[in-house]
Amino acid sequence: MKPTRNLPEAFHTVGSFDLRNNPKALLQLNLWGFVLFALSAWGFIAALYLLRPGEIRAGLVFGFSSLGHILQVVVVILVVTAVMIVVHEAVHGLFFWLFTHSVPRFAFKGVYAYAAAPDWYLPKYEYLVVALAPLVGLSAIGIGLMAVVPYTWFTVLLLFLVTNASGAIGDLWVAGWLLRQPDACYANDLGDAVTLYVQEGAA
Repeated sequence: MKPTRNLPEAFHTVGSFDLRNNPKALLQLNLWGFVLFALSAWGFIAALYLLRPGEIRAGLVFGFSSLGHILQVVVVILVVTAVMIVVHEAVHGLFFWLFTHSVPRFAFKGVYAYAAAPDWYLPKYEYLVVALAPLVGLSAIGIGLMAVVPYTWFTVLLLFLVTNASGAIGDLWVAGWLLRQPDACYANDLGDAVTLYVQEGAA
């Protein structure tokens, strides 16, 4: 199976993961995102402690001694989150491009952003790579950077990694759903909706 613009006739839809006009789904994703935020924060801090135990206390310090310090923290959080969103979606887009050789579509919907390839149907395992590349790839790069960056960058690096991981909750949900499908499966990603198609009789 290869990426295709034309879905073979033997395939039929098994359902969609659709965020369009679906506040309940968005709420559920955000709630699970908070859980993933806490788990990933624990995991990345543990990794940093193993790699740089002598510097972690000095590196993980946010100042709250004045209004200026509080505003600085807010600005850092907003900037890091914005950069994370751009990089996260760029990685999705890169792998869409690698598999389809077509420029992906990018959009920002206020509460979420996405990269998409609405004109393409991607086979199961290619789409799994697209879905999980930002979480796996950026986490691996970030853990590698933990060993070499100055300790003054620990907080920014951890914030990037944790927000990237928690922001991948939708990717993880779709990946889990896709893994339960037979190998003869295509995914069509509109950005705010993913539809899966399986071959008739596939098990």
